[in-house]
Amino acid sequence: MCIEVLILKTVRVAKLEDKVQFQNLWNISFTDSDEFRSWFFENRFIPDYSICIEEDGHIVSEVQSIPYNIKVRESILPATMMVGACTHPNYSSRGYMKQLYTEYMKYIHDLGVVLCAHTPEVLSTYFYVGHLPVSDTAFIEIEKAEKIEAEKLISVNLCQDVSPLLKCYIKAAQKYSGIIQRSFTDFKLKCDDYNSDGGKCIALWENGEILGYGIYYNTAEMIYGEEIMALNAEAEQAVVNGLINLGIGKKVKIKLPPDTKSRSKQGKFIIFPHNVLGLANVQKLLKALGKEIEISVKVNDDILPENNGIFNLKGEKTNKTPAFEVSAGNLTQFMIGYKTISQLQSEGNAIIYNKEETEFLDMALPLQVCHIVDEY
Repeated sequence: MCIEVLILKTVRVAKLEDKVQFQNLWNISFTDSDEFRSWFFENRFIPDYSICIEEDGHIVSEVQSIPYNIKVRESILPATMMVGACTHPNYSSRGYMKQLYTEYMKYIHDLGVVLCAHTPEVLSTYFYVGHLPVSDTAFIEIEKAEKIEAEKLISVNLCQDVSPLLKCYIKAAQKYSGIIQRSFTDFKLKCDDYNSDGGKCIALWENGEILGYGIYYNTAEMIYGEEIMALNAEAEQAVVNGLINLGIGKKVKIKLPPDTKSRSKQGKFIIFPHNVLGLANVQKLLKALGKEIEISVKVNDDILPENNGIFNLKGEKTNKTPAFEVSAGNLTQFMIGYKTISQLQSEGNAIIYNKEETEFLDMALPLQVCHIVDEY
């Protein structure tokens, strides 16, 4: 006898009453502290920016995100920061995550979002949906820190007035493409995020202003510098030295922008691609960044049909012969300033039809220092 089992599966936007199920799935998928999880779901669960797969009344796969504005070159674009993408282990290998990402990108496109940023644990995890690297991150790693000469840094309470920190962040962020354009509310929430998980802060002050700061975690095993922002190289090195002295006798790991000049003779310096972006709206991206240039590009996107076609850099659909052809992910790398068209071609990721026009575009939209400090 054959018994047919009907499975009811839906892909939908989250609701506030889903919070417990979302958190339960997060709990079995990630290793964050109880304190952070409690804080996060109380303050960062935003149903209208989260979607899920529900099967027979149970949420088995989820994607959450937080709405932000991202500074790309000199423009500010509506974006999301994706967090907590996961599938219940009993439902793995069914293609649910690709289905969820596809629906998520369509959904945020309809919301008017242009870009989706995130930091995968394994960088290549989301290449198959076109989310490609757009920034590098540097690290200083020391196995056992020793005391060094350092300027005096002052502890900053992340629960109190954070406006001096925000002022430093805004000034330091001006030179980066891809960074979150934090408002005071954004910054205060971010500090509360850090504080909920035991984060602390030290800062270099001069004439009543912060020249550089480091938000860090101090565990029994190590000092981990999570967010370091500074107005100049000297201030950044002072913050790095201060963090090293906090970790005397144990491991120190400090995350830094890709253009950092900071170093330590005690450990190694490494830099590698760290953050990715997904493109939710090619026309809005081109319109915001394309400088009214009439040159056109052919874009291919396996996830979002709306992103396919030939567009000029004013963001308009056109029948004009394109100067080059790329995927939506590779176009994002070019537009943000992470790669030139010439680089993309040399890597086999762009087809050039008009070399003169693409050389002009590489000059008109030159490489930028790309940095995304936020990871959620």
